Amino acid sequence: MTSRMQVLCFVTIIVIQIIQCTCTFDLSSSNKDVVWTVENENKSITVPGTVPGGIYTDLQNANIITDVLEGFNDVLTRWVAYDSWTYTSKFKLKPKHLKYAISNLVLEGVDTVAFLEFNGNPIGWTNNMFVRYVFDIRQYLKVGENELVLNFVSPVEAAKARSDKHFTAPNCVPSVYNGECHVNQLRKMQASFSWDWGPAFPSVGLWKNASIEFHNGALIRNVRTFTEKSESHWSLRIIASLESGLPRSEIKGYLSATLSVNAHQSLTVGRMLDVQAGEDGAAEAKINMTISANVVSLWWPNGFGEQPLYDLNIFFSNDAENGEMSHKLLKIGFRTIELVENDAYTIFGNKTAGQGLTFYFKVNGYPIFMKGSNWIPANILPELGSDKNTVDNLLLAARDAHMAMLRVWGGGVYESDYFYQKCDELGILIWQDFLFACSMYPADKDFLESVKTEVEQQVKRLQYHPSIAVWAGNNENEVALRGNWYMTQTQFERYKQEYVKLYVDTIKPIVESYDPSRRYLVSSPSNGKKSEEDGYIAQNPYDPHYGDTHYYNYLADNWDANIYPQTRFASEYGFQSFPSLKTMRTATNNTEDFSLYSKYSKHRQHSPNGNTNIRIQIKKHLKLDSDDKKYFEKFVFYSQITQAMAMKTETEFYRQSQADWYTMGALYWQLNDVWQAPSWSGIEYGGKWKMLHYFAKRFFAPVLISPRLTLTGDVDVYLINDRFVPIIDANIIVDVFNWTSLTPVSTKSYPANVNPLSSKKQGSIVIWDKDKKDELFLRFSLEYDCVKSSPENYIFPVALKSVKGLGKPNIQIHVTKSSKDLNNEMLYEVTITTDSVILFLWLESDIHGHFIDNGLIVAQPSTQVDFLAKVSTNAEEIKRGITYQYYINT
Repeated sequence: MTSRMQVLCFVTIIVIQIIQCTCTFDLSSSNKDVVWTVENENKSITVPGTVPGGIYTDLQNANIITDVLEGFNDVLTRWVAYDSWTYTSKFKLKPKHLKYAISNLVLEGVDTVAFLEFNGNPIGWTNNMFVRYVFDIRQYLKVGENELVLNFVSPVEAAKARSDKHFTAPNCVPSVYNGECHVNQLRKMQASFSWDWGPAFPSVGLWKNASIEFHNGALIRNVRTFTEKSESHWSLRIIASLESGLPRSEIKGYLSATLSVNAHQSLTVGRMLDVQAGEDGAAEAKINMTISANVVSLWWPNGFGEQPLYDLNIFFSNDAENGEMSHKLLKIGFRTIELVENDAYTIFGNKTAGQGLTFYFKVNGYPIFMKGSNWIPANILPELGSDKNTVDNLLLAARDAHMAMLRVWGGGVYESDYFYQKCDELGILIWQDFLFACSMYPADKDFLESVKTEVEQQVKRLQYHPSIAVWAGNNENEVALRGNWYMTQTQFERYKQEYVKLYVDTIKPIVESYDPSRRYLVSSPSNGKKSEEDGYIAQNPYDPHYGDTHYYNYLADNWDANIYPQTRFASEYGFQSFPSLKTMRTATNNTEDFSLYSKYSKHRQHSPNGNTNIRIQIKKHLKLDSDDKKYFEKFVFYSQITQAMAMKTETEFYRQSQADWYTMGALYWQLNDVWQAPSWSGIEYGGKWKMLHYFAKRFFAPVLISPRLTLTGDVDVYLINDRFVPIIDANIIVDVFNWTSLTPVSTKSYPANVNPLSSKKQGSIVIWDKDKKDELFLRFSLEYDCVKSSPENYIFPVALKSVKGLGKPNIQIHVTKSSKDLNNEMLYEVTITTDSVILFLWLESDIHGHFIDNGLIVAQPSTQVDFLAKVSTNAEEIKRGITYQYYINT
């Protein structure tokens, strides 16, 4: 927090609305004066169109196709992607609309390749889903009815046509994906052609808003902000992007900014402008403001402080006859962030861990271990991914699991303004990939020109948010090229040259020009600065001494912490599980589908050997007889147990490794799902939490006792502290249990201390008779007055399938209305009593709501769990609606 820190501070802005003394004609379906229709090439299908929307939703709404996520509909509806579709809108304009000097058609998002006509006149074409297109239509306007037509080309055919000209590996996705080929040729959501966790729905349509802007002067299109912190104040630099719509025009007027700060105060600055626009009719205008540090508070990531946001109003008053005004209302947060890649020797000295560079985020001057996950699109149909309820539910779930960072993965979309606004409010930092994933990409002139526009627009749009932490050029493309994933070795030099041309020569300068205050990483994973020094394709992009890594291992014992490699920052890792039967039933009600070997189950599993890998992990630790009448039901449940335990083990290993490797991030793959199928997600499609997400609430806890079973059979015990104050003179309580009893065999207390924001090994302990490891397990808990809660943790010395004495519990459930108030919602206390140990107790309710905790290890006679009801109910109804399951060791 001193001036000598090499940190540029960010003021981040959320664009909420535009208010102009001009005229904007809304072309969305919410405008009753606009009528959209869509028809296919041979005109055999004509249905109402929707904007924002897409062809699959429109055909579904018209009952031409059924729910796209039911059964095998991803394949059965594939004909939609091979047809060509025309969207037509008709609307009436008044004489006043023709009096403006500038009339621009503005399309915020077109998916993807389309040729446009306005009143029968060709006006242009689109080829990038992530670009805002602006077309001058003034000369074609008329009073009365006007017509806008978008002729969409089949994305599958468009991708093939480009590939025939500019083939770039790979040729196609694996056949098990049931997908389409050459998506890397299109600037389109890469996952729309399928992925190993999702179906292919190669959609077309206007997936974002459309409008006609009428004006005579210049508009504020974007605002970027930069701050620099000194001892006593913040220097705020505001850059407004103005658009006049007329090449080389003179933009005159008055630019002002008003910032609302603490104690109901406000600060205002302004200046006269007289600038010349470029050939594109655009210009930039700057304005500066100085803010006392006493009147604003710092913005912090979730779990480390508050997230104050301040209103910033930007006005531009045109020096025109009618005095047009353009306005943006923005919210900004004050914080500093730096990705620190320094010599690791300064931390570990002349040790193996001291080789290489650090890789960690420093926020407001403090090193923060980034806990979180990876975000894939919220819906496989992009127009539905910005649904506010869906975004809210997923981001609130991330917040509640103590997550401070999400990585917006490079095969999806740049998310909606609302998504980033919500992240700002919740304190969830964003690692933002540019949208290139798991492929080589073309580097021809047309492709690069489109990418330039995309990157410039998106950086300008998102730069403002305090939640944006880092930019990354692509997902896994450096390691794919070095690792010869797509048989490119014989053309390595060609692909390396194209790689550098795209991510280094094209994207990097744009990002560093428009957002010099944030780090641009060329790829993830990579060795960061070391990869750059090695010509951007490192010999080993997984070098544990540098950068970030992705790690997947489906054959080793994922419950064993000793299998995981060291890393400075784990930005991807994961293991699959099935969604719950309840969620699966929203896709199929056919009894024969609920079998591991059914055609349906095989169709939904897109990861090669995925079900086999899950079965291998279950078999390593749990008993499951393939002849069991409830085999599939148990397989689904046990898959969630194994996933949760694997992710717990690996995540705690990374958190522990802050002590001896300075590992400073754990973002597991993945947070959410796009359909009802096996995947790496912790939250099922529809929002239901898997066991993994409940476990994440515990393994990401701010204060955590984290034991590790070593290869020798001893237990290394770590105390992890994500608070800004130390833990001094605490006690770690270790209870040794026999599987036959709820009363500990022995209890011992060990002193514990740990510094702020750190992990520390407290020592190694040997509790059990190693000849009786199959009869015992350990429970760890923290005793410290200054920590309100810290999860209990457990060590099972042998695979659970091998333990002796685990009996069948006699479970009783009681429900009472809670006296606690949780945002005025109905909270009920669910008390579980048992006469023996219960492993992975999983509670379900047919009442709309959710349990605050789940997937429980029960080692005491009575356990209480809160249930949050979303509907009016009573304790007796809740009790009748509760069902449960647990691991049965038979």
